[in-house]
Order: sequence, then structure tokens, then C-alpha cells
Amino acid sequence: MNDSTHLHPSNVLPFDKDSRFSALVNDKPFITTRLQGLACLRSELEGIQTHRIWKIHATGKVANRRTVFGFFIDQSLKPGTYDLVRNERVSAVYHLTPRQQALVFHSRDFQDGTLTLLECDVETGRLRGTFAFSIPAIDFNVTRGHFNLVCNASQGTSASVR
Repeated sequence: MNDSTHLHPSNVLPFDKDSRFSALVNDKPFITTRLQGLACLRSELEGIQTHRIWKIHATGKVANRRTVFGFFIDQSLKPGTYDLVRNERVSAVYHLTPRQQALVFHSRDFQDGTLTLLECDVETGRLRGTFAFSIPAIDFNVTRGHFNLVCNASQGTSASVR
């Protein structure tokens, strides 16, 4: 894989040197500039926050346009492949800021998509997996998605987007 789609270790602080996030958006590489992973409580519409999730927030560029990926993954999930469109225990947000108007797609908007958890260790915070999703009706696709990072435990902090 092209090294330009990976972060240099100094850009991944405070994560380890092996942290990575990469994808192709309509066959153009997503160049990661900032990667954040948290083990946190999911925001709840009402009641007490008790549901723990993994939160991945990757900021970067696709063809010089600011792009953000967000993934929200139930910590009780085991390694396996999950449907991003129909499974409420995993969700994704894709945000592109072109010249004038932002485009935001939520996994509910995808026509198809999967997220495969290869490693999800609650003890160490290691989260590793792959993803792909698309909206063929508008000729939009994300392929060859890969993440490998350590999510810091964040007691009392909730995810801002679900």
C-alpha cells in the first residue's frame, strides 16, 4: 500500500507508532492528518450513559478537500463482519468540505457497506479492522478502508456524534 495514505508516527500522538487509517474515496487516497480513537460512553438521548463504544475520528484530505471519517462501534462486538447500513451497533459518518457546501453522509444513507473487526481488545484498547461503503446512485464509494489504532479510555466522556 502507498505510504502516503499512512500517518507518520509523529502525527498520531498520543497513539503508538503503528497507528494507521487509510481508505480510497472514489479511487482517490484519503491522506490522514489527524487520528483520534477513544473508548467512551455513547451519547444517550435520555437517561444515564452506560453504553460503551469505540470512537474513531480521522481527519485528512481527499484531492485537497478536507474530509472526516467517524466510526462508532459497540464495544461488546466481537471480531467479525458487520453491516454498516442495517446494524445499529456500528455506524459511520463521512464528511467532505468542498468549496462551498459540506456533504455529510451517515451510514443510514449508504446503500451498502461493511465494517470488519479484526481485533478489538477492551483491555489494551487495540482496535483493528477494515471497511467499505457506497452510494451507487450518486457514484460514491469508499474502498480499501483500514484502521489500526489504540483507543484511549475516556471515563465520563461521551461520543459527540452517533
